[in-house]
Amino acid sequence: MNLDVIKKDRERIFSFLMATVSVLLGIYVFLIPIPHATTIKEICYYLAVVLVFVLVWFRRIFFHHHTPLVVPAVIFLSWCVFGVFFAINRENSLHDLYVHFLKYIFLYFMLVFFFSSLNKLSILSRLIVVSSAILFFCCLYYYYVVLGRSFSERYGLGFRELPTNQAGIFALFAISLGVHNISQAKRWGEKIFFSCCILPALVIVLLAQTRSVLLALLVSVVVVFFSRKKLLFGILLMLGCIVAVSPVAERFKTNLSGIHRVKMGLIAWEVVKDYPLTGIGFGMRTFGDNLDLQSYNAKLPEKFQSQEIVPDPHNMYTDIAVRTGIPGLIFFCWFIFTFFRMVRALGQDSASDGIAPWSVAIFVSGLSFFIIGFFEPVFSHYAESVLCVILAMGTILWRLHEDRKALGCHRL
Repeated sequence: MNLDVIKKDRERIFSFLMATVSVLLGIYVFLIPIPHATTIKEICYYLAVVLVFVLVWFRRIFFHHHTPLVVPAVIFLSWCVFGVFFAINRENSLHDLYVHFLKYIFLYFMLVFFFSSLNKLSILSRLIVVSSAILFFCCLYYYYVVLGRSFSERYGLGFRELPTNQAGIFALFAISLGVHNISQAKRWGEKIFFSCCILPALVIVLLAQTRSVLLALLVSVVVVFFSRKKLLFGILLMLGCIVAVSPVAERFKTNLSGIHRVKMGLIAWEVVKDYPLTGIGFGMRTFGDNLDLQSYNAKLPEKFQSQEIVPDPHNMYTDIAVRTGIPGLIFFCWFIFTFFRMVRALGQDSASDGIAPWSVAIFVSGLSFFIIGFFEPVFSHYAESVLCVILAMGTILWRLHEDRKALGCHRL
C-alpha cells in the first residue's frame, strides 16, 4: 500500500511539474511583446528549462527531434559554430550564438512538446492575440492621448523597447492568428471578441507607417483570400482607401530613403567579398564595433559616400551573409524554404482534419516575418521570439498531421 501511495504521489508531482512548465511557457509567450518585462520572461524561461531537465532526468518526457526543420537547422548551427573559430570578435560570437540561437532552440522544442495538440495550439494563439490587443491599445492610448501626439506622426518614434519598425512584426502575427480564430469561431460573440482584439494591431500597422509591414500585410491578404476573388477585391479596395486618406500615404510619396538602403546593401556586399566563407562571426556587434566601415564606405561610388553609415546591414539576409558567409546564407535560405514547404504541404493534404486552416495562418505569419526581414533588422530578442513561436506552431501542426497519417495507416 505504501508503495502505491508513493507512486501516486510521484505521478501527481510530475503531472504538476508538466502543467507548471506549460503555464510558464504560456506566460512567456504572452509577455513577448510587452515592454519592460524582460526579467519576468527570463524567470519563466529558465525555470521552465530547469523543470524540463528534471522531467527528462526522471524519464517523464522524451523530445522527438524528427521534423523537416532539423536537418537544415543542424547544418546551419554547425556552420555558425565552425565560424566562431574564424570570428573577428570571438567572445561576442560565442555570446550571441547562445543568446540569439541556442536559447531559442530550447524554447522551440519546449513549445513543440508542451503545446502538442490543436486545443493547446488554440490556447497559444489566443494568448498572442489577447496580448497584442492589450499592448497595442495601451500603447495607442499612451502615445496619442497621454503624450498628445498628432495622428499624422509615426507611432512609436523614440520608443526603445518596442521600436516603430518592429511593432508591426508582432502586430501582423497577431492579426493572422486573430483572423484564423474569427474564421473558426462558431458563436458571434467569439467573432466579435477576436475582431476587437485585432483592431488595435491593425491601427498600429497603419500609424507606424512602416512600408515593409504594409507590404507584408498586402501580400498576406492576397495569400489568404486569393481563392475568394470578390472578397479579396473588397478588402484591397478598403485598405487602399484607408491608406489614401491616412498619414501613411505620405510615406510612399516622400522620404523613401532608397539610397540609404542601397548603401547599406553595398557596404554589406563589400564585407562579404572580404569574408565570403565563414563571415565576420555570429556576433551581432562585430559589424558596427570591429569593422572599419569608413574604409568600406570609401570603396563605394561617390554618390553614396556622403550618406550616413548605418552600423547594421538592415536586412536579415545580408546580415546572415555578413556574419556567416555565403554558405551560411545558403543554409539559412534552405531552412526557410523547408519551413514553407512543410506548412504548405499541410494545407494541401489536411483539408478535413482542422489542420489546413491553421496551416494558412502559420504560412502567412512566416511569410510576413520574412518579408519584413528583407527590409528591417529583425535579429533582436523581440523578433526572434516571434519567429521561434511561428516555427514551433508550424512544427506542431506537422507532427499532428504525421501522427494522424500514421494512425490512419495503422487502422488500414
